Order: sequence, then C-alpha cells, then structure tokens
Amino acid sequence: MLVDLTVKVPEELVGEVYGALARLLARDQPQVALELAESADSSPEEWSNTDDDVPLAHDVWEKLSPNAKALFSRLMDNPGQTISGEVLAAELGIPNGKYGIAGVLAWPGRHCAAVNRIPLWSWEYGPVGGSADYWMKKEVADLFRRVR
Repeated sequence: MLVDLTVKVPEELVGEVYGALARLLARDQPQVALELAESADSSPEEWSNTDDDVPLAHDVWEKLSPNAKALFSRLMDNPGQTISGEVLAAELGIPNGKYGIAGVLAWPGRHCAAVNRIPLWSWEYGPVGGSADYWMKKEVADLFRRVR
C-alpha cells in the first residue's frame, strides 16, 4: 500500500530529496538496486558525443517519461541557454512549477547513474530566492539529439 506524505524541506534540497526517495523506492527492485550499487563503485563519467556513448544515451532516453523527454528536448534544442525551473514548468505544462521540474529530474538522474554517467543536464541556483536554472552542454545536446 502506498501513502501520501507531505514534508517541508529547504528549497535547495528538493532535488536531492527526490533522488533519495527514488533510491529508497528501488530497494524492492533488485535489478535497479544492483545497478545503483554498481554505479556507486566508480565515479560517474562525463557524457561525450562519441559512438561509444550512443548506446548508453539511447538506453537512458528510452527510459525517460514523456515529461522528461519534453524537458530535455527543450534543453537540447537550446544548448547552453539557461532556463529557470519556473519557465520550464510553465512552457511544458508541468504541475507544481519548479518543484515539478525537480521531480521530473529524479528518475533521469538514476538512469544516468545506472550507466555510470553524470546527469545529462547542468544546473545552478539563480538569484537568492529564485529557483534553479537548467541547461544542457552542447556536446551532450548533440549526443542526445542523435538518439531522440
């Protein structure tokens, strides 16, 4: 049985909380837990737009939700351009604004870790009180456009 929880956390930790929750929910899925354990044994690598990374990128892309595909398509079509979580949520119709964006990013982070790669997006906090700004590096955008 699943229950709803409401928890207040500092804004800067929202993404980490979603990631921790995803790992916790994976404990009953041995294959996912094994992939997470294996990826924790070594430092994740950067993505590169090489033929070696195409199959890994394809595996990650195929596991993404429709909202995640829309989010990453928006970022990869504008590599290097920073976009706030609020703007992304509004443009893509993702509920709960910047918090919805953080939620959309939880599983893609796990999928990247499972293939021993860093997240395919970059981010930093905007001005004080603002949300995170997101972007995708050109090389990563080029790679993921190849598999989209």
